Amino acid sequence: MKQGLPSLTLIAILSGLVTGCVTEQTYTGTDIPVSERTFDKVAAAKERTQLGLTYLQRGNSELAKFNLDKAMAYAPELEEVHVAMAYFYQTVGDLPRTEEAYRHAVRSSNASGDSMNNFGVFLCQQKRFGEAEEMFLKAIDQPKYTRTASSYENLGLCSRDAGQIEKARHYFDMALKYDPRRATSLLEMTEIAMDSKDFQGAKRMLERLHSVIPESASSLALGVEIERQLNNRDASSRYGIMLLAKFPASPEAKEYRASLNQ
Repeated sequence: MKQGLPSLTLIAILSGLVTGCVTEQTYTGTDIPVSERTFDKVAAAKERTQLGLTYLQRGNSELAKFNLDKAMAYAPELEEVHVAMAYFYQTVGDLPRTEEAYRHAVRSSNASGDSMNNFGVFLCQQKRFGEAEEMFLKAIDQPKYTRTASSYENLGLCSRDAGQIEKARHYFDMALKYDPRRATSLLEMTEIAMDSKDFQGAKRMLERLHSVIPESASSLALGVEIERQLNNRDASSRYGIMLLAKFPASPEAKEYRASLNQ
């Protein structure tokens, strides 16, 4: 089964038209208000950042970069701007500038666990596992960070990709302690148990997985194999019948049919 990938956390960026804020003053000696528009650079930077990301999603990298450069000029120390710039550079394949932008983000005055998690994902994708682990753990250590389960899951995925299976098991277990319904962690733990021939453990994890998400062709095929290894022929057959009934055209169903004829 194909292994999952660490996931990015999107940082909320203001999308309203907030380039300026209006303050109320009065003429001396009267109570007649006069509006004075003051330019809010941070708000303008957030608006330009959102606009840049919108253009990037539409495939217009030129206008995306134009707006992100404007955002950078308005608020060069704002975390969101550097994260968006990192996303831009990664999208266009400029990896050195991607890393540079992430480093600016995690060093910014308002740096959050979100940017550290995203930088960790990038480092893991580059197979820089030790640095990625350090960055994920820094994200988790942030006092106001709320996506701890996600970062632990990312640590598990990254550790498994590095071949560090016991460490991966530990991190998936931590993810499930924070969020017992994380489907990716449950699936990964099922596969790790299978690989280590802990078929009873794999069975328990698969049952937990099916209590969280509907069965898929791949999870039912996993059930077939787990029960076969446990010599539970009736249970294995039940999984096979469900696989054929729910996903008759899937590669897993075709493989199961072929196994019946052997």
